[in-house]
Amino acid sequence: MEPIIISPKEENKFVEKLLEKIDSEFESEQVPVKIEKYSEPLNCFGNVDKKIELDGGKVHYGWVIYQTDILCEAERHAVWENENEELIDITPREIDFEEIMFVSDNNFEYKGQIIDNYRVNTTKNKVVDHFIKVCETLSKFYSLGKRKNDWELEIESHIRNIIYEYEDLKSQLELYISRGGNLRTKCICGGNKNYKNCHGKTLMERIDNDYKNIIKNK
Repeated sequence: MEPIIISPKEENKFVEKLLEKIDSEFESEQVPVKIEKYSEPLNCFGNVDKKIELDGGKVHYGWVIYQTDILCEAERHAVWENENEELIDITPREIDFEEIMFVSDNNFEYKGQIIDNYRVNTTKNKVVDHFIKVCETLSKFYSLGKRKNDWELEIESHIRNIIYEYEDLKSQLELYISRGGNLRTKCICGGNKNYKNCHGKTLMERIDNDYKNIIKNK
């Protein structure tokens, strides 16, 4: 079952917690979405550059806010600002939002860097915290690569291998959580123990050690 994704229309306690993490001087706002025919999914920075080339205006950096049934999440984003200082999101995504929740950030400039999301657990399920940790660590692994273009990274083979491993773990945890998995249900490995006393017992420590070993051997 695919998670339901929304861009909140107004702030709630999870958005407020997320905004504390972002630590922006600006409040959230609703930005209309108007997709350009040349816009590519997941390429907001390139899309806005193309829009400026064709129609003028300028890039406006910030964060787009999403919420699912387990997470509230902020993703680095760029929207287009026209000559009237109006913001417009021109980047398509899987869900056709009419507008997005957006938080401006004047202290950022995109230069091809890998930028992780901010995430807040919206449940009481501690396994979601493990899922968040895996997502954060994946981003750290990806940031060890060198960008070839908007879509490709050059990544050393030993880092690429652990990325595959962690992408699989991320998918397993996401599926486990979506099926009602928690600390006390049968572990993701299918063994007889519950998650808390099996994989969940050592996962956080394992993640920290995996990253330390990758950095040591880089």
